[in-house]
Amino acid sequence: MPWLASLPLCAGQTTRPLVIQSPEQLVQQGANISRAAAAALEEQVEKTPEDLNARAKLLGYYWYQWMLPGEAAAKAARRRHILWLIEHHPDSPITGLEEAALSEKSGAMTDAEGYQEARKRWLALMESKGSNAYVLGNAGKFFQMSDKPLAERALLQAKSLQPENGEWDWRLGYLYAMGILGVNALGVNGQPTSADPFEASGPFAGKARKTLAQSSSGTMLAVAASILWRYGTMLAPTERGKLEYLEDAIKLVNQAKAAEPGNPSWPQFLAQLQAFKVQVTSPAPKPSK
Repeated sequence: MPWLASLPLCAGQTTRPLVIQSPEQLVQQGANISRAAAAALEEQVEKTPEDLNARAKLLGYYWYQWMLPGEAAAKAARRRHILWLIEHHPDSPITGLEEAALSEKSGAMTDAEGYQEARKRWLALMESKGSNAYVLGNAGKFFQMSDKPLAERALLQAKSLQPENGEWDWRLGYLYAMGILGVNALGVNGQPTSADPFEASGPFAGKARKTLAQSSSGTMLAVAASILWRYGTMLAPTERGKLEYLEDAIKLVNQAKAAEPGNPSWPQFLAQLQAFKVQVTSPAPKPSK
């Protein structure tokens, strides 16, 4: 989600340290390798299991080229790498990548058996390594589409360990907005591919709205506003629905402005939202005769 990188930085926001160099870039490299190159990486990992760079590339290969090596083989290989990372490096940035998620529900990337095994391991880690904020953060990332209350629990626990680290407010803002939208699946580009209207009107969505309404974190409010603006207006089936999400976003940014009046980013953010509102509410031009 490159556009989220342009969000205003708020007090206390810090950057998570990386264990390896540019894991996202390694995943993207893997997305473009050949089947022969992937096979060579598999041999390399077999000989040197701790080669996380190779594993990151393989995650990218199996995520972006899912059908090329054959669905069953790809599913088994992908599951094997993800479970290994959860077991051996649960706090690694690689383990928290989007490409290291497993889905229980229908879709091209579904692996219900793998998801259940990974879920069991993450739950055990949330207990045994509950003092490691980055293990908890990766658990939150894994569950953010499949079990939002569990993801929230992990992220709130991470925030309690690192209250000055704005990453956790960022992640919670994202989670709450996705819950309000009912998003339960992401595509290979990181954008929503499925939204459940029952989830959008369910208990977690209600809790998310209440939590945001009470928040004084500019980071959390800005991220939630951006998600509701970008994805809410994309997913809403009617113009009225788009406008409602847009109004929610404007309200959250005004709330952030009140909480952090010294942040110069708010006026620009509000101006963008207001301009989009004009675009949404303007009547369509009449066709020329």
